[in-house]
Amino acid sequence: MDTLEETAGDISASTKPPLRVLVIDDDDCVCMAIRAILSRRNGETAIAPRAAAGIRALETSRFDIVVIDVFMPGLSGLHTIAHIRRKSTVPIIVMSGFRLRQTPGAEDYFAMAMQRGASTWLRKPFSPPQLIEAIDRSLAAAHFTGTLTQ
Repeated sequence: MDTLEETAGDISASTKPPLRVLVIDDDDCVCMAIRAILSRRNGETAIAPRAAAGIRALETSRFDIVVIDVFMPGLSGLHTIAHIRRKSTVPIIVMSGFRLRQTPGAEDYFAMAMQRGASTWLRKPFSPPQLIEAIDRSLAAAHFTGTLTQ
């Protein structure tokens, strides 16, 4: 499946525009968890199961933040971040469940993502407060004017 799926959260709690989040990840469970967390906090979530679908979504829609996995089939999250940065300054949160930097000299994929333009990172599994904190931190750095309500 290489299509974009969107859902809107309850925006009645705020008069500010809802937070528009693009999640690029091939793991349905992670995508659904992020959607559930954000739907309770004035978030509209679009899910792209592959990097190519995420890139297309960014070319046709406006998003306030991108949450992307490092390791996906096809184009990796690292390459996708570099591609996004050539065209956009949207904040990017990179995530991975892979045990990174297991031995001295091993690749540090989170550091590589940050060098390519990611705003921050999350290690899977993460808790709802960890996701919200990463989003808040990234949006504050980008001076976002919408809202992610509690």
